[in-house]
Amino acid sequence: MTEIDKNDLPMLQESKKNLSSKNLSHSNLDGIDFSFGNFISTNFKEASLKNANFTSAKLDSADFTKTDLSCTNFSSAKLFKTILFQANLSEANFTESDLMGANLSAANLSNVNLSRCSLIEANLIDSDLTGANLKEAKLVGRFTREGYFSRGANLTRCILKGADLTGADCHGADIPDTDLREANLSNANLIEADLRRANLSGANLTGANLSEANLRKTILAGANFKDATLSETKLTGVDLSQAINLSPEEVTSAIIDKKTKIPDYLEIVWISDEAHECKACS
Repeated sequence: MTEIDKNDLPMLQESKKNLSSKNLSHSNLDGIDFSFGNFISTNFKEASLKNANFTSAKLDSADFTKTDLSCTNFSSAKLFKTILFQANLSEANFTESDLMGANLSAANLSNVNLSRCSLIEANLIDSDLTGANLKEAKLVGRFTREGYFSRGANLTRCILKGADLTGADCHGADIPDTDLREANLSNANLIEADLRRANLSGANLTGANLSEANLRKTILAGANFKDATLSETKLTGVDLSQAINLSPEEVTSAIIDKKTKIPDYLEIVWISDEAHECKACS
C-alpha cells in the first residue's frame, strides 16, 4: 500500500474538485475529507479510506474494488455505475445517495446505512447486509421517458439477517436465495419481487405489499403477515403452517395449491381444482 505523506493530505484535499480519472489505488487515505469532490472514473482500487468523507461527492464510474471503506460517509453522493466489488463498507453511511447501476457484489455491507438511497439496477449479488438499514430505499425498476425499463436491484444470495427494510420500494427486485431471517419488511413494497427460496424465518411483513410476488420454496416459520397484501402472491407448495397473523382474506387472494400448508387456525375449502376459499377455524 502506498503511504501518502501526512503533509500531502491538505494539498490532496484542496485539489479534490479536480481528481477525476486520477489513480489513487493502493493509497492510505484514512480519514481524508473528499466531500463535494469530483472523482468521476477515479481509481481507488485496494486503497484504505476508513472514516473518509465523500459527502455529496461525484463518484460516477469510480473503482473501489477491494477498498477498505469502513465507517466512510457517502451521504448524498452520486455513485452511478460505481464499482464497489468486494469492498469493505461495514458501517458506511449512504443516506440519500444515488447508487443506480453500482456494482456492490460480494461486498461487506454489514450495519451499513442505505436509508432513502437509490439502488435501481444495482448489483448486490452475494453481499453481506447483516443488520443493514435500508429504510425507504429504492430498489425498484422504473420506466424512463424513452420507454426503457430499468431493472430493480439484484440481491441474489445476499445475507440480510436482521436488516431493516421498513417502507423500502422493492417492486420487481430480485431477492432469491437470500437470508432474511428476523428482517423488518414492514410496509415494504414487494410487488412482483422474486423471493424464491429465501429464508424469511421470523421476518416482519406487517403491512407489506406482496402482490404477485414469487415466494415459492421460501421458509416462513414465524414470519408475521399482519395486514399484508397477498393478492396473486405465488405460494404453491409453501409451508405456511408456522406463519403468524395470516388472515383468511390474505390466503384466499393468494395463489396456493393442495401442497400448501396453512396454520391450524385456518382451513381451506376447495371450490374446484384451482379455486379455493380460506376460512377461520371455528
